[in-house]
Amino acid sequence: MIDAYIAFGGQVRRQTAIRPDELPPEAIWIDLRNPTREEEKAVERLCGLEVPTREEMREIEVSSRLYSEDGGDFMTTSIVYGLDEGRPDFGPVTFILVENRLITLRYTEPRSFAIYANKLCRGEANGDGERALQLPGFDLYGPPAAPPKPSRAKGPTADSIAVGLLETVIDRVADLLEAIAADLDRIGTDIFRSSADNTPTPTSDFKQLLRRIGAAGDLSSRTRESLATIDRLLPFLQFVLDRRKPQKELKLRVKAMARDIHSLNDFVSFLSNKTTFLLDTTVGMISIEQNAIIKIFSVAAVGFMPPTLVASIYGMNFVHMPELNWPLGYPMALGLMVLSAVLPLMFFRHKKWL
Repeated sequence: MIDAYIAFGGQVRRQTAIRPDELPPEAIWIDLRNPTREEEKAVERLCGLEVPTREEMREIEVSSRLYSEDGGDFMTTSIVYGLDEGRPDFGPVTFILVENRLITLRYTEPRSFAIYANKLCRGEANGDGERALQLPGFDLYGPPAAPPKPSRAKGPTADSIAVGLLETVIDRVADLLEAIAADLDRIGTDIFRSSADNTPTPTSDFKQLLRRIGAAGDLSSRTRESLATIDRLLPFLQFVLDRRKPQKELKLRVKAMARDIHSLNDFVSFLSNKTTFLLDTTVGMISIEQNAIIKIFSVAAVGFMPPTLVASIYGMNFVHMPELNWPLGYPMALGLMVLSAVLPLMFFRHKKWL
């Protein structure tokens, strides 16, 4: 699917689900979402370059992710997505700057792209920004008329859109890390609250805690990898902007993003350490619960040993046993068994083993 963004008089208007043969040449941002080969060829003909394949986007070498070719600058980074659906994952997204046009190629649906697109087209889109916008001179029931010439008024450029997209991505990462931190705080509260109770914690609760800690740790590691790819992209973007000579403001924004990435990396390290601490705490509590159960069985076994010994003695089949013919022999044996069981338990309690 192809979405095109066209600048008119300082405003940006959007066309969605464009057919390959209707790709507007005046578009400053072309967003390729799960494109077909026909759509890729249309963009290649318009821009005079070769769009990377999905397999090439997944390569991890820096030389395969950041390079200049055919007059275009290619930058691939990994972006986390699927947070709103509760199935977070991350996938590669390629930014291509060629002349006065930005091309984004992606096979995922990061929420940051929708957020920035709505912001870019604010005042032109409806509430959720999902409806395609009708451009002046376009007729839904006939052949498209010649598009109006773009205005010379100051408006967004391909460079500013690329920088704005990356800023939105970083903002989403920061929001994600804040959510992870809040979840870890809740996990810590649940762990220490359960340890304060005198009743044993059920196994199902421990499993739930481990699942939550594992999910937070996995999401933190994915976020760290995404930040690492963005951190490698920013110096290359700075080099590209120096060559394209955009507004000075964009270079300052790229430097600010680099500082934000470094601070977010430090925060991810803190979250990783906190995740490890909570995991060790949970495992330690599981060990304590297991030791308490084993201790109960051990004490019960020791407590029943003396009565078993008494019962074994009087269960022997000898002819001459004085207590066998004694009327009080049976009560005496029962009392001796009870006493031999109570005395060890009192001793264990005195030693605070119970």
